[in-house]
Amino acid sequence: MSFIETIYERAKANPQRVVVPECTNPSMMRAAVKAAADGLAKITFVGDAETCKKVAAENDIDLSGVSIADINDTAYQEEIVAKFALLPRRGFSAKSVAKRISNPLYMALLMEAVGDADCTFGGLDTTTTEFVMATQGILGLAPGVTSPSGLLIMEIDGYEGEQGNIFGCSDGAINTEPTADQLAGIAVSSCDTFTALTGQEAYCGFLSYSTDGSGQSPSVFKVREGLEKAKALRPDLKIDGEFQADAAIDARVAAKKVKRESAVAGHANVLVFPDAAACNIATKLIQKFAPGQSYGPVYQGFGKPVLDCSRGDTEDRIYNNVAFCSVMAAAQK
Repeated sequence: MSFIETIYERAKANPQRVVVPECTNPSMMRAAVKAAADGLAKITFVGDAETCKKVAAENDIDLSGVSIADINDTAYQEEIVAKFALLPRRGFSAKSVAKRISNPLYMALLMEAVGDADCTFGGLDTTTTEFVMATQGILGLAPGVTSPSGLLIMEIDGYEGEQGNIFGCSDGAINTEPTADQLAGIAVSSCDTFTALTGQEAYCGFLSYSTDGSGQSPSVFKVREGLEKAKALRPDLKIDGEFQADAAIDARVAAKKVKRESAVAGHANVLVFPDAAACNIATKLIQKFAPGQSYGPVYQGFGKPVLDCSRGDTEDRIYNNVAFCSVMAAAQK
């Protein structure tokens, strides 16, 4: 069974409430409605109900299997703003949120914040900057995380390493030049996301051009500092480094280069890159030259699960992302 097939099965076993604030985009609507019909999630569109129904009718989309949270329902909006005001302060004040609630993205996130939804999914009509700002202001960040990040899941056909053929790579999406504190948060979030999505224990390797002190430069020092901070944040996780990429994933190479005991060296399945350039370049080369599939990036590090897709995503990828939403939300419970 492929990785995405296991995601489908896990989503169907425990479908979660996913709110979708882009109910005027036919591609988003078709994929979300299909996901609901297939039992991957319980879908609620958030927006102007009449416009949503009009777009659905014009595109022959059957909304009978989903619900709609209407942005014109002021009584419900007042109710969730009042509930939000009772929560610990995460960013935006209740007054600030009340001014923004006519925006479907903010209303969807508020529904999740107060427990009326389990995951918010969007991004087809929303920029990453807009999505991240709204999410951070309403849901806040997870403990120990100083910045959200993105995890790309790579499934490499034919790879026969001891750790399997599924890898998490982070962060090539949000943090361009992460600080040591940000690297620590990226590592912790990546481990949690990887385990939630794959069901496998994370073995997280901090990558560099250096292995165990073979290089001496500011970039290596930052990676080492981030590694130590990550270990302090979550001593329960298997996190180690700094490793060159081959020492991180290849047990034969690790035996030569890492002259100490390490549960991660040679077995890493979560790779934390020193900066976005390294992660972006590496993952795009893998996508170009290695047969397989990639999924995400899945945005992580927030107080509750969300998923922000690419504005260029196909309906198949949107459908897959709905399944990811259910699995992530169920795992966080």
